[in-house]
Amino acid sequence: MEIKKFVLKQILDIKTYGIKELFRKFYLLIKKLLVIPVNIIAIVPCLIIRLISPWIIIRMSRIPCANYGNFVRDLTFYYCYYCKKRLKIELLEKKYIDLLYISPKDKIYNRQIAKMWKRKLNIVSGHLLEPIDKIGKFIPGWKVSDPIVVCRHQHAFKKRSQHLPLYFDNLIEKHQPLSFTIEEEIYGRKMLNKFGLKKDSKFVCLAVRDNAYQLKKIPSRFRDWSYHDYRHWDLDNFILAAEELTKRGYYVFRMGVVVNKPFNTNNLKIIDYANSDLRSDFMDVYLGAKCSFCISTGYGFDELPYIFGRPTALISLPLGDLRAYSEKYILLTKHHILKKEKRKLSLSEIFSHGVAYAEETKIFEEKGIELIDNSPNEIKDLALEMAENVESKKTLNFEDQKLQKTFKDLFASNIKHTDPPMHKKLINLANVPIKSSFSTKFLRENRNWLK
Repeated sequence: MEIKKFVLKQILDIKTYGIKELFRKFYLLIKKLLVIPVNIIAIVPCLIIRLISPWIIIRMSRIPCANYGNFVRDLTFYYCYYCKKRLKIELLEKKYIDLLYISPKDKIYNRQIAKMWKRKLNIVSGHLLEPIDKIGKFIPGWKVSDPIVVCRHQHAFKKRSQHLPLYFDNLIEKHQPLSFTIEEEIYGRKMLNKFGLKKDSKFVCLAVRDNAYQLKKIPSRFRDWSYHDYRHWDLDNFILAAEELTKRGYYVFRMGVVVNKPFNTNNLKIIDYANSDLRSDFMDVYLGAKCSFCISTGYGFDELPYIFGRPTALISLPLGDLRAYSEKYILLTKHHILKKEKRKLSLSEIFSHGVAYAEETKIFEEKGIELIDNSPNEIKDLALEMAENVESKKTLNFEDQKLQKTFKDLFASNIKHTDPPMHKKLINLANVPIKSSFSTKFLRENRNWLK
């Protein structure tokens, strides 16, 4: 029955999408057939690895590069904890060698990041390593760990696991994993000059999420991306913040690889980089690494400023996933409106209504909750607060300090007493100190939210 369904689907696809689809399916079939002899040959090195395992363990891992953020964050996590052993935690009693690879099936969405990682890590050709990695896991008794997966899920850290976000934040400050060569630094400055910036010019990266990049990666025909609609934002609400930042002497780069619409402003210091002929994989990384700070609505790009120690004004969802473990962040989130009662939910109510960890648009809809974008003024206030922090590390007055303490205590309490989804339990944030602050102006003007 399953075979019949499969055949009928192939026929329907060909009828729907034409001769190109037929050739695409033939191409995929040939690729699968060619894998068979390669997998047979891979048995030999698998056996050799097994034979030497009493003395040295060879661990293999497929690098997660399908998502921009994972390509940066997960490898940084691995670099800090495993490759450099900065915490001096002995994870394995035996000696081990880690070999990483990028699968030939995976598209690399930023080749500059790949180039920089290859300078730091043992990255081997995926054509060579992937068959060995796959076949090896079918051999009985195969105990080779996947170094990145183990690191990401933190099984090996036992009691320390609940504090890993905090350790990670401290580690990347002391041990920068990614770096530019002298030639790349020169080239980066040259490109900034082409955008009109001088040597001492300061600039901000503005990263506002829409669905254009997702649809480029995987068209809607192959995947329904609507479950992520709750994470999208209206770009126009960020114009006021960008304009105000230029008055303080900043250039503003609107980031993106592909985007749905242009950034509508005539201000020469606001650069619609995403639609520029000068956009490149290299400059994506260079801008993220060198900006004064980033304003982000929470997607892969903002991992770069964080890894390079740049602060971020983060406007993100869901609430329970806000990056509250680092002083580098100032936080903000969308307004949650309970449609039945036509009122805004407080911080604690967002948790009690079961949407603090919601990762699908339909969950908010099922709970009768409408998400409203922050206003241009709220976003402007957040951006200017971050600018003041970067420029002078301004000390809050007593009243604002009380508001921030209330937020941190309330957020920590709700995290501790709310049962997250199973996959969230792998990272126990209940006992991690809340170090990020929330938008001070927002807290002043929305005191009822702190309930």
